[in-house]
Amino acid sequence: MNKRPELTEQTKRNLRTAFWSLYAQKPLEKISVREITALAGYNRGTFYLYYQDVYDLLNQIEDELLDELQRLLKERLPGVLEHDLGEYMSFVVEINLIHAEYGAVLLSSRGDPRFAARFKELLAPVLRRYVLDGKGFTDTESELLLEYHLAGLQGMLARWLQDPGRMNLEQFVGLILRMFTGEAPAPHTLEQKGEDKP
Repeated sequence: MNKRPELTEQTKRNLRTAFWSLYAQKPLEKISVREITALAGYNRGTFYLYYQDVYDLLNQIEDELLDELQRLLKERLPGVLEHDLGEYMSFVVEINLIHAEYGAVLLSSRGDPRFAARFKELLAPVLRRYVLDGKGFTDTESELLLEYHLAGLQGMLARWLQDPGRMNLEQFVGLILRMFTGEAPAPHTLEQKGEDKP
């Protein structure tokens, strides 16, 4: 049995893990290939077998995360616009929770604007339909309000992923829905509910 593909994948995983431990602590432009390979236990030549530079490594991580999210949305919610906002948001948040170590950084102010823009593209059609359509906004107003909601949702998700234990998945999605629908909060305060662990 040829184990080379398995060894290749393990090497790439080790390089990514080393890179991510650095990226979680400092800006991308301050991370060197030498640091990554030293931390992962490889020489620099090994890095260049798989990546052109640290930017290429980050781009590959981002592309894989977003491609996975898009693929899972198509598989699990094939007619996604026919589903309700709560179902869609629950699914998006749940997938991000699986990759919380990445999402907490990529969706934050420290993250890559390219990733944030692509992430917003996945959310935009559903938010447009459930939050803006039929409300009498002009095209310009809708465009501005959509950007407002997308930026707010992105910021909320990034903050929650930093410490999801403060509010469980159901509570967090409920808060998102209340934000978009304008419904009053449940009888408990968020602080009281936030103390309940998932």
